[in-house]
Amino acid sequence: MQFQKIIGQQDVKQRLRNAFQEGRLAHAIMLLGPEGNGSLGLALAFAQYISCPNRTDEDSCGQCPTCKKISSLQHADLNFTFPFFNISDGGSEKKTTCDDWISEWRELIVSNPYCSIEEWKEKITKDNKQLIISVYEAGRIIQRQSLRSYEGGFKFQFIWLAEYLKTDTANKLLKILEEPPEKTIFLLISNNTENILPTILSRVQSVFVPKVNDNVIEHQLIVLGQNAEQARSIAHFADGNWNKALQLAGAQNPDEFYAQQFQEWMRMCFKKNTPWLLSWSTKMHELSREDQKHFLSYALEQVRQNLMLNYVGTSLARMNAHETEFSRKFAPFINDLNAEDLLEELNEAHADISRNAYSKLVFTDLSLKIHYLLARK
Repeated sequence: MQFQKIIGQQDVKQRLRNAFQEGRLAHAIMLLGPEGNGSLGLALAFAQYISCPNRTDEDSCGQCPTCKKISSLQHADLNFTFPFFNISDGGSEKKTTCDDWISEWRELIVSNPYCSIEEWKEKITKDNKQLIISVYEAGRIIQRQSLRSYEGGFKFQFIWLAEYLKTDTANKLLKILEEPPEKTIFLLISNNTENILPTILSRVQSVFVPKVNDNVIEHQLIVLGQNAEQARSIAHFADGNWNKALQLAGAQNPDEFYAQQFQEWMRMCFKKNTPWLLSWSTKMHELSREDQKHFLSYALEQVRQNLMLNYVGTSLARMNAHETEFSRKFAPFINDLNAEDLLEELNEAHADISRNAYSKLVFTDLSLKIHYLLARK
């Protein structure tokens, strides 16, 4: 992965290059920011830049054996940690560390370094399982980093979505993060630092990676063959998420299911159709917890967009045509009398799902609360 393969983010690229060129390379760096911003690709490009024997001031060469190994994620000194689910229930198959999922990981990331947690989960399981980074994985990290570099250069430990570190896993990593072996660099990626222990954050150098600029997305889509009008519309709706822009360009809106669910849910909440809401809560309970959280995140964003639509019109709202059509009637019900409480209830439900609360009860309770908030005069 070369820096030139990552769209936009010129300031972040330059900051990383400067840190290495000026000898200010931190032993643990966390790239944090919203999903689809290219953080994982930047981390991979940075590792390749450091390791490339033929690098220029701007980028790695991309052609030497080292670059080719890193681009295919096959370099012996690259170690990856990512969320997964355990298979260790006494059956014939046992998977308790990331090594057991590395083939699937490489296949997905090589094809799309901008991928989302939902796409990763879809690749490894169809079941209602919660992804974690287990304490066994922490032991694997410590063991791997105690070994010498296979190729004589830097060793890199990637931790993708560090917010999935369990508390005992994170605590076990504190010492090695603070005092890593010589020529070892930890590269952590996070979309949400709220669930990361402060003791982890205090041991890393945080680098914020913003959303991809709309103009950059629009230009890149035109390069890929979209006409200017389509590219502008997709860039506006993608809201800085290049992965989402690619899906929209391929007519694969990942939020289509959630849009349908959200719109019908709001209608039934307003009507207080209790039998429907109870049935709907049961259906939501059958989804994976990751899908439940993703739906609630979508609902949160839609409430924000409808509030914006209600007060400033369509110029700043980021919605597709289907969402805009629904919101013309729905937006007036999102106002200064209830918006803050709606966002608070949705955030609380998201936190409850993250804490493994019984989701059917969470969605039933939330539905009734939303009815009263929408009916507030």
